[in-house]
Amino acid sequence: MSNKITLETLESLRCGNHKAFESVFIAYYDKIRVFIFGYIKSESDAEELTEDLFVGLWEKRTSIDTSQSFNSYLHTIARNTALNFLKKKYLHTTYINNISISEHSSTSEEDLIAKELGLLIDDVVNEMPEQRKQIYILSRNEGLSNTEIADQLNTTKRNVESQLSLALKEIRKAISTFFFTLL
Repeated sequence: MSNKITLETLESLRCGNHKAFESVFIAYYDKIRVFIFGYIKSESDAEELTEDLFVGLWEKRTSIDTSQSFNSYLHTIARNTALNFLKKKYLHTTYINNISISEHSSTSEEDLIAKELGLLIDDVVNEMPEQRKQIYILSRNEGLSNTEIADQLNTTKRNVESQLSLALKEIRKAISTFFFTLL
């Protein structure tokens, strides 16, 4: 995502200027759509998510931090949008599969492992220090960007990134131990 938008345009966008929004939309729409498509591999869904992203951008325009990189801001929103979509799609698919499994037979070993893994992750998150836990939940469950989390928790973006990294490291370690003991 190249830096085509000036600080003045961003300030105008924050103030509700439709022309500024149009400039941002034209400059970033295709790049965001392609980026999201890279995650979800569905052109129509990528278009819809990109449009929703820009609607959200307009609705939250006053929270745009012009002192931070706008490219990074959009990149984070796009990544979170794609990951949330995939999570919902996975949960929906899992739910549909579980319904068909329960209609046909008992749950399989994979389902039990998935449920245990989900419980393990919940336990790991619940055992995290309060701020780390809060940051992880806001990022992964609420889909907030690191900047939004920092603003909400009155901390720095760097702290959010650090705490999120530590949270993911803890979860990966627990999952590795889980699979090691499973073997």
